[in-house]
Amino acid sequence: MLAGPWENASAVRVTGDVALLNTLDFFTPIVDEPEIQGRIAASNVTSDIYTMGVAKIATVLSIMAFPENMPNELAVGMLKGFADFCKEMDATLLGGHTIRNPWPILGGAATGVSHPKKIVYTRGAKPEDRLVLTKPLGVQPAMAAYRMRKEEGGQEFLEEIPADSIEAAVSGAIKLMTTSNKPVAEIMQQIPVHAATDVTGFGLKGHAENMAKLGGVNLFFDKLPVLRGTPALADLMGYPLLTGEAAETAGDILIAVAKKDLGDLLDALEKRKVEHFEVGSVLEGDGEVHVSEEVKVVEV
Repeated sequence: MLAGPWENASAVRVTGDVALLNTLDFFTPIVDEPEIQGRIAASNVTSDIYTMGVAKIATVLSIMAFPENMPNELAVGMLKGFADFCKEMDATLLGGHTIRNPWPILGGAATGVSHPKKIVYTRGAKPEDRLVLTKPLGVQPAMAAYRMRKEEGGQEFLEEIPADSIEAAVSGAIKLMTTSNKPVAEIMQQIPVHAATDVTGFGLKGHAENMAKLGGVNLFFDKLPVLRGTPALADLMGYPLLTGEAAETAGDILIAVAKKDLGDLLDALEKRKVEHFEVGSVLEGDGEVHVSEEVKVVEV
């Protein structure tokens, strides 16, 4: 076993040159559009493999549940979106399992293949490393506004936020969640990095704490890139976005890279048209994460 609990995916050495990585993830829908939901679910499942610097996903199995009163075309739409995303990533969807359930659920299990020495772990960050984030934050308040607009009284609750600002936040969140992290994995195969983790349900700070504790270092953030319109939504609805504690879905990859390799990493991300932000640094310490009281918030 090369990696188990606390990593983004398990990793097992099969031979001297081959390791298999496995991950499992599923959740209830967060958008009404079935094909978009399918793409979000597939992006979320595959991201755990890509986060570990592994670009080759050999197989994906779907996990699906839906209630008896849900129209079949919605289930078909979700599976289509899931399968289309996997096909685009050259990650073969081979089957899966479907059950009846009071709430719809969609996700899957992915298996990646890598040389054991090419895997990037959450552990490994070193003092003086720079921290790079590959997507902005803000999915939780954006999608809360998406749901609230559809609920009775929701429009009135949101009326102090300009409509174009809400639309920018929602459309930005959907684009973010359906954008694959595969290019980042390919770049991490080319540019040496010390550690990486995805940023999902535990928020930036939660996942950063895992990186800090596993590496025996402290992480310090002086910049927070966020989706346009989400700071106002987070403030209105009480989400801790600007302290790095709001949840994300199919989100960013946080990378720790040596200063000497930072320029090469940023250049490679730029050439592949991957959003990226230098957000902080790694310090000597014992597993703490600090967000500056004067953190620079950048809306994108």
